[in-house]
Amino acid sequence: MTSNIRLEDLARALKLSIATISRAMSDSPRVKPETKARVIAKAKELGYRPNQIAKSLSSGKTNVIGVIIPRYDEPFFIEVCRGIDHIARKFDYRIVISSSRNSFKFEKENALAFEKGVVDGVIMSFTHKTQSFEHVEEMIDRNMPVVLFDNIPKTIEGAGHISIDDYQAAYQATEFLIKNNNNSIGYISGSILKSVFNTRFEGFLKAHQDYRLDVDDSNVLNCKSYHQEHEYQEVFSFLSKLKTMPDAFFCSTDNYAMLCIKSLMKLGYTIPSDIEVIGFGNLHYSSLFTPELTSVSQPSFSMGESAAEMLLNNIEKGKYEDNDKSALILPTKIVFRGTTR
Repeated sequence: MTSNIRLEDLARALKLSIATISRAMSDSPRVKPETKARVIAKAKELGYRPNQIAKSLSSGKTNVIGVIIPRYDEPFFIEVCRGIDHIARKFDYRIVISSSRNSFKFEKENALAFEKGVVDGVIMSFTHKTQSFEHVEEMIDRNMPVVLFDNIPKTIEGAGHISIDDYQAAYQATEFLIKNNNNSIGYISGSILKSVFNTRFEGFLKAHQDYRLDVDDSNVLNCKSYHQEHEYQEVFSFLSKLKTMPDAFFCSTDNYAMLCIKSLMKLGYTIPSDIEVIGFGNLHYSSLFTPELTSVSQPSFSMGESAAEMLLNNIEKGKYEDNDKSALILPTKIVFRGTTR
């Protein structure tokens, strides 16, 4: 049968009113169970599919969560989205993912599109270029539930916040490398405009300060590229030009750590006997390479789950009594593998 079957067609076939058909499809207690069963059976027989737009107009809900991330090719964001979807599906919500492509302009456009009512709430991570937050504040003013995660340059009143202690996590990773008799430690990261990278670098610097070690600026790289193929060339070029290679590297993401290791091995170094490397994220591929990557475990999947729980608690008050908070800081730990001694 055609997929253009309407409520009127079901009503005509069953000799029932459109109102009764609509209530039956919505599982209303005002309709007898045997009538519901007849309606559902006939709908299945005729191939009826409810009009989601019409349904949302009548209920005021779409059961859709909007997700805005800076980039699609970053495994961290993929894991977060998996966590969001895992919780959303449990409660009959779907997610729509939109990438700002590291553009503040696109981030605002995505927020505006979601604000127009195609979603019930928004989960987002800011781009490194985001300095103004009016687009988020406008969503909140219009009673759109919003939860922010990961890169959060400032606390925004009315929004939920999910993060980790980036400073302390970076400090502990650097401290381990220092205690492991590495007197010279390099740092590889992304744009200095991104707040989480700056916070991790501050933890890196503080560990050196506490152990009275100098940081050689020539051993610090903040990549300017935003595509993995370009990032590799940037990392390789940086390492190949170093006059003296550091004893170890702390990298602000697992991706940068992998690029660092690939470049070092191409330059003839053995990991970890020559140079130790620690990443940040502990994403699923961290254990798939040889040697397996030592990494700060950032609970990306759990971050997505917590963000979805917090948002749903805002959309449907009381759904998650244990997560009725405006801010949540998730724990981290170092997972030791084969790139450290």
